Amino acid sequence: MRFLPLPPNSKDSSLSPEINAHHNALRQISVDGGSFGLSGFSISGLASYIQVPELDICFDMGECPLSAVSLDHVFLTHAHGDHSRCLMRHDSLRKMIGIEKPAFYYVPESIYPVACDWIRAEAIFEGVSPARFALPSIIPVANNIWLPLEYRPDLLFRAFPVRHSLPSIGFTVALHKRKLKDEFLGLHSQDLIRLKAEGTEITREVIEPKITYIGDCIGESLLDQSHIWESDTVVLECTFLDSDEVPMARKKGHTHLFELVHALEVMGDLVKCKRIVLKHFSMKYGRKHILNSIQRAMPERFRDRVIALI
Repeated sequence: MRFLPLPPNSKDSSLSPEINAHHNALRQISVDGGSFGLSGFSISGLASYIQVPELDICFDMGECPLSAVSLDHVFLTHAHGDHSRCLMRHDSLRKMIGIEKPAFYYVPESIYPVACDWIRAEAIFEGVSPARFALPSIIPVANNIWLPLEYRPDLLFRAFPVRHSLPSIGFTVALHKRKLKDEFLGLHSQDLIRLKAEGTEITREVIEPKITYIGDCIGESLLDQSHIWESDTVVLECTFLDSDEVPMARKKGHTHLFELVHALEVMGDLVKCKRIVLKHFSMKYGRKHILNSIQRAMPERFRDRVIALI
């Protein structure tokens, strides 16, 4: 794991403000995302938002720090307030500081109508005249269709369904490019120009999954959507940790640490990702308990890939 190991018998108290300092939803955490950085906060029931500045995206918007305001693409996984409540705060702050170009807000197709009603009601609640209200650029997304980002033609994204206590999706963002077909490798540039002029397709489309993010889901979704393990970085919830909490995880529609471990063991060599970022831990856990629990449960072959967002 990407943190210092703790003694196996370390104790912590869920009541200790020092240990639970990470429960402050305004304290942003930064972790290694490989070719890009990840920063944000995610504690179950408080707030979740993960920024990827190099890709110009933010996943979920349970809080809206100023560092997120310049990001032009916001992906909303589901309607729970700890993931969604500051979606339009992002839009308002952009207007407040003079960013004229619109941001784009990608939401599950299934909640698009009620999302528009909610955004309209929130604006009117804050004093905007209904006659002057203008809906921001809310984009309903269907599952399993690659689409381009509005301001990043080199990137594609795809939504996919996951199982939670209400409609929820995950997102994969991929680098989109074209590469020379294998049969033309080594040819002189003049030959390639001639082939292209003759109408020969000399390149092939390449989609390289860079990051997959899931807001909330039950453990089975990690196997149902096995493609997630092809991304360089996978960002997952891990709400529950203790051995007696598996039924609670299922009841609440969340992933238990043991279910994550099971999915990794089932997938085995098919887990191609270089980093597994865990987030959304229950607010009842302290930092030491989180780190100890992951270290004890995680199979050794995957341990060095795990990063805890705390």
